[in-house]
Amino acid sequence: MKKLLYEILWVACGGAVGASMRHGTNQFVFSIMGEEFFFIATSIENIVGSFLIGLFFTLLSKRSVKYRNVNLFLLTGVIGSYTTYSGFMIDSLILFDESIPILITYFFGQIFAGVLALMAGIGVMKAYYKN
Repeated sequence: MKKLLYEILWVACGGAVGASMRHGTNQFVFSIMGEEFFFIATSIENIVGSFLIGLFFTLLSKRSVKYRNVNLFLLTGVIGSYTTYSGFMIDSLILFDESIPILITYFFGQIFAGVLALMAGIGVMKAYYKN
């Protein structure tokens, strides 16, 4: 039980960082583009998060036992709370009412870009380890 609580603490601390980063990204995008482009902030968060998860997962997978707490803090906590599947779904629902073509572009574009970003993150870290 003590180990579980310790792990939850690592995730919660990372979650506070990631959620703060997400709020900062939202506010930054809103200040530049306006709140009517709410879905751009979610796209940025999910695509950047996909890149970072590929990068750090590749790095940490080589050291998962030694750095278990870093894994919990960074991958589950920070990146897990920075990215937002729930925000993606809410944005999709709102766009469904506003514009089907924008919804389709947003939905499939974000998934495609997220997979590419994940692969890029993995590729960058693998290239780093080859050198």
